[in-house]
Amino acid sequence: MSNAGDIPDTGDIPEAGRQHVVIVAYYFPPLGGSGVQRVAKWAKYLPQNGWDVTVLTVEPGSYFAFDQTLLDEVEAAGVRIIRTRSLDPTRIRGKRGAVRMPSERKRKLFTWLTGFFFLPDNKRGWMSHARRAFNQVSDGAAVDLVLSSAPPYTSLRVGGALAEYLDVPHVVDYRDDWIDNPRHRYPTPLHKGWHQRQERSVIGGASAVLTINKSIADLLEQRHPGHKACVLPQGFDPDDVPEFAKETGSRLRLTYSGMFYDAQQPDTMLRAVAILKQRDPRLADILELRFVGLFPEEKRALVEKLGLTDIVSFSGYVTHAESVSELMNADVLWMIVGHQKGEHMISTGKLHEYMGTRRPILALAPEGEVRNALSGYDACWTVLPDDAEGTASILATLLQRHASGSLPIGNAKWIQQYDRRRQALILAKILNTQVSS
Repeated sequence: MSNAGDIPDTGDIPEAGRQHVVIVAYYFPPLGGSGVQRVAKWAKYLPQNGWDVTVLTVEPGSYFAFDQTLLDEVEAAGVRIIRTRSLDPTRIRGKRGAVRMPSERKRKLFTWLTGFFFLPDNKRGWMSHARRAFNQVSDGAAVDLVLSSAPPYTSLRVGGALAEYLDVPHVVDYRDDWIDNPRHRYPTPLHKGWHQRQERSVIGGASAVLTINKSIADLLEQRHPGHKACVLPQGFDPDDVPEFAKETGSRLRLTYSGMFYDAQQPDTMLRAVAILKQRDPRLADILELRFVGLFPEEKRALVEKLGLTDIVSFSGYVTHAESVSELMNADVLWMIVGHQKGEHMISTGKLHEYMGTRRPILALAPEGEVRNALSGYDACWTVLPDDAEGTASILATLLQRHASGSLPIGNAKWIQQYDRRRQALILAKILNTQVSS
């Protein structure tokens, strides 16, 4: 594997003819949510940087979120999309369209059960259907490179097989770590050993490896000495962010966008707001806690128990464009990375979109990648994810600054590194080095 650890300079792409990349991604629009953003934005901007794009993905079945606007955006960029069937547990019932998100208890049970019987993940049934499309992928246009993104890790196996079939380089992208992923629960040591062997095979056949942060890159390099990973972080699309300043209202609107799952839960924030309300019953007149996206039904009971129904509001699931509009209409944005094994390596996609708005950010997060990403943002407050008292104290400060009109804005220069256009240019340079080496 060639050394892709050093990001190339971002000068102009030379006029030397167009190249063709096939991106292998299970999660792709019209599926919505944060998991599709990275690949969808690459597909949108790579054609502007000398690379024609074909995407190999699945036919949309049942999922928690759909967003046709994201698909429209990709198709407008001239991206060719090949969809196949997939035989996986989420499709057994044959349902299509949006489905209700399960409770956290059911989600964990389903993940454990499928993790026991399906390796590397419950999307393994896509492999055989994807293979049948390999001829279609190469029909009509020469392919120069295959890029696969995970999770699911089945995507990396599909990408490796396709690259071998086409005899072209294979670049793999880790949006989460594989072996040491803090959200993975291996049923037995035998299961973990199988995953380790599969990763060695994938990395051994890859020409380059990309990751979203340094912590994941370090783990990969520890597990695979001699292989260098390139950090290309998550980002935001300037096309999504309208340039307008929100007028200061009488209430500070504190907004969270996205889903809650695993250790990322709203409890600490809800309890912090309850602490403030106990001190000042008039809090509902000056604070709104808004949740944009899917909110766990079981947590609505906590909202009622804490007496926050007059402070909390819910948008339900909205399109990506609508979610960005919600961010722009917020006074302060907040996020959480809960305490769990490997917490330091978690960096959620929403954080970078938050930064793209230049709104103040309150991060309930441990030491690690989230705090590193915010280190030069200049408009943020951080607190440990289980510290309700500390969170309440920061909220009191934010309320005072809102009342005085002195809330800060994010550092425009700092966020340039997370601009999706710049990242696509960097990615194009990395891909160029793989086909020219």
